[in-house]
Amino acid sequence: MINSPVLSASTQDTTSFIKKYVNILMLFFPITSFVLVPSVPGTTIITVLSALLFITIPLSTLKEEKGKFFLELTYFFCVIIILSFVSQLINLITHLKLSKNLILINKNDYTRTFYRASHLTQTLSLVVGFIIYGYVKHLSNESIIKYIYWGLRLLCFYALYEFLLYAATGINGDFMANRTLGYDSAPASLFQTFSLGPISLMRLKGYTGEPSMFVFTVFPFWVLTFGLKRRFDMYLLLTCLLLTFSTTAYFFMFLFMSYWFIYKRQYQVFFYMCIFIIVVCFVLQLNMFQHLFDSLYEFVLGGKIGGNSVSSRERGKSFINQIEFWSNLNGFSQAFGIGFGYIRSADFFSTLLPNNGIIGLLIFSWFVLRNLWLDIAIPILSGCYKIGLIIVYFIMMASVPEFAYPSLWIFIALGFVLKHLSHQPQFKQDLIAKL
Repeated sequence: MINSPVLSASTQDTTSFIKKYVNILMLFFPITSFVLVPSVPGTTIITVLSALLFITIPLSTLKEEKGKFFLELTYFFCVIIILSFVSQLINLITHLKLSKNLILINKNDYTRTFYRASHLTQTLSLVVGFIIYGYVKHLSNESIIKYIYWGLRLLCFYALYEFLLYAATGINGDFMANRTLGYDSAPASLFQTFSLGPISLMRLKGYTGEPSMFVFTVFPFWVLTFGLKRRFDMYLLLTCLLLTFSTTAYFFMFLFMSYWFIYKRQYQVFFYMCIFIIVVCFVLQLNMFQHLFDSLYEFVLGGKIGGNSVSSRERGKSFINQIEFWSNLNGFSQAFGIGFGYIRSADFFSTLLPNNGIIGLLIFSWFVLRNLWLDIAIPILSGCYKIGLIIVYFIMMASVPEFAYPSLWIFIALGFVLKHLSHQPQFKQDLIAKL
């Protein structure tokens, strides 16, 4: 009994340290084009720090949180081990044949069908993502929201620095990117520019690697700023999303803003929007601006809608090849897939369906979309989180095959944090005061 106060203080200190540690991880989650060990592509800052924390958790004095974390991790391992074993057994029995037309992660070795190296490495990336999800869900505290948005702010500041430096000097100012991906060591950061009339601009990407991944990382958190009433972050993220010149970003921005104006019953906004569109259309008819509009339209919309752009044609071709391959598989392989990490298409739908079959696709969709039924007690916050979740799910399925980005796992887990916070009277009062 003499030592019980000391043990209690030690337990509180350990719990506080782990929760603060998880919060600090959020400052680094958008950094995906920089690794601590360039020869090991997976050693991003958040991955290495997460691994160090994982080693210490079993030794910690946490009880309930630790138990829930490892229980959910056990369920996860059971699922992926079963899917892996079944898919590889089917491959052996049916003598699976891979085609050169498929976008394989290791395209030089298309004859190997049983436990390809990419199956193991990609599964390891999936495990890391789930561990980060578990940290946020079980081992964080209410301050994690502040750290998440500071991580996004740092990303945006760096991205704007790159954008402005290129606009002023024509120099690529990305000094952080050092990561390579795949067996052909392709750079993880793409330097993309386009011409807006006589002006050459860089598409915003920051250290997420490319504009589409910037949108994938930032967009759901931008939607959530409306529910959290984080006005500075709302305008900062919006500015950066616009400067990605991404068709996906513009499309979902239009859908969300339409919902938001209707939800807030700000019908007069549509009147002002109509006036603004009329004025813009009039200005763009002037000869001095028409060529700028033509360049922007062709780059953002025209080329992709008409299928004239190279990326649009490649995406369409890869989608068709992967779906045709899956449709020609036997029934068991169509159900369970050929193995996670075999194929990597330009979208996650045609990546996941051949790799994990209908069952894997349904399991992943359930895991992401089950949060639509979370009891987040504040309606406006609940609506924004769930819309952000739906949007990031569709962005991933339609245009982003990258499942290992920490932003996805963090946003999914954040729903449970918001559920907990929304039932706290003080949090509700503070949020209502901002409305």
